[in-house]
Amino acid sequence: MKFGLCAGLDKIGEVAALGYDYIEPPVNGTAALSDEDFAAKLAMVKAAPIACEAFNLLFPKTMQVMLTPDEEIAAYLHKAMSRVQQLGGKVAVFGSGKSRGVPEGWTYEQAFRRLVEVTRLTGEVAQQYGVVIVIEPLNRTETDTVNSMAEGAALCAVVNHPNVKLLCDSFHVAKENEPFSDIVRLGGVSHVHVATKEGRRYPLTADEDLKAMYLNLKATGYDGLISIEGKTDDMAADSPVALALLKKMWEEA
Repeated sequence: MKFGLCAGLDKIGEVAALGYDYIEPPVNGTAALSDEDFAAKLAMVKAAPIACEAFNLLFPKTMQVMLTPDEEIAAYLHKAMSRVQQLGGKVAVFGSGKSRGVPEGWTYEQAFRRLVEVTRLTGEVAQQYGVVIVIEPLNRTETDTVNSMAEGAALCAVVNHPNVKLLCDSFHVAKENEPFSDIVRLGGVSHVHVATKEGRRYPLTADEDLKAMYLNLKATGYDGLISIEGKTDDMAADSPVALALLKKMWEEA
């Protein structure tokens, strides 16, 4: 089991010093770097004691994938996945709620069919770079497509691509009042995000949501990555506390 922290590339040294196994930076910010700036970031990462094993924020907010031509999406993804690969990434999270929203005037069915096409294309490009795309179900305040693990699992099933899998985010699951037992019912997940239900903050004390998630992850034999994706007012002070809690609760689950 590895524990990581969602943060920008520039934080990799700090995240390593705080005891985490890896850092999870954004894809969209990495793809937007100039070639010169990316080369500098790559050198920094290669010199760091930990790697960028996972990435989040797949698409930029300005790219509405429902309305963007496949050729433009593919061009973006090739650049992005190439950089993710060079930085050591094996997993990229398809959250991007603004990018995958239902366009005005579209039915849900139209949007879902288009999302299937985009997700399959994303998996096909990612496969060429050895990256697995994990679908992140988001609560209804952030997007109007894929708001539950069940809906995410259905999307994965229809896409039917080996490089498209499912994520569990404790914050979104709790906000949508989903049962964490769906982790088992749906056949498991391939990546995990953690934050508190209230305020989406670093977990600093044990709670029932985290316990339930851990129990169901263990029931499926999960042995992947767990990333904190939340807010903190003091990263240096809160990060070690959160990491110790996550490890302790995992051992006790």
